[in-house]
Amino acid sequence: MLNYLKQTKLANTAPLSLVLLIISALLGTSHILPSILPYFVLLICGMGALCLQYNPAIIKLIFARPERKVWWKVIPIVIITMIIAYIFVIVGAVLFNIPVDKNDALGNGDQLSKLVNLFWVSISLIGEEVITASLTFPIYTLTLNKFGNQKAWVFAAIVGSLLFGLLHFRVYHWNLYQMFFPIGLGRLPFTWLWLNADSLWPAIVAHILYDLILFIPLVVN
Repeated sequence: MLNYLKQTKLANTAPLSLVLLIISALLGTSHILPSILPYFVLLICGMGALCLQYNPAIIKLIFARPERKVWWKVIPIVIITMIIAYIFVIVGAVLFNIPVDKNDALGNGDQLSKLVNLFWVSISLIGEEVITASLTFPIYTLTLNKFGNQKAWVFAAIVGSLLFGLLHFRVYHWNLYQMFFPIGLGRLPFTWLWLNADSLWPAIVAHILYDLILFIPLVVN
């Protein structure tokens, strides 16, 4: 995946991916679509955007099987991400008096309905990683020659993470601090895991575990 991104340029169809990214922002966090369809919007739009930005073969590359030695890093990354997010939450509350908006993705039904929703939320997290890749990769490609490999990745990861945070505008009611810091920059360890594993799978698993830790207490209560 990484070698491919270093050696390729954006396709001529890349600007069209903006349409899919806008659709994902509008439909992926709303209840406009019926049943379970919203949980698949980010995944479908993210893969479509990547296919417009690069050769469609990139889908196979981002879902490549990582080396086994990478998997041990998943749990530490979950812990690090959790610590970073809570530090941002505490800083926002203490220094800026910014409240934390509750994520009501599980709804207010009984435990069974919450468990069902938790399953679909977990599926949607695959889409969150894919859509973040479709936001991050083009920025890397566009800045590679100007910044060099390492700086381009840092810049792309930060901007991509901030844009990922903005996708949660409905969930967190335009709480910009929460979107940009605990949710946006707080996910940078997941992006680091992409690069370290040369695959999205370890980050997907880490993201799912992270959200399970946050949501399971809401199922029990």
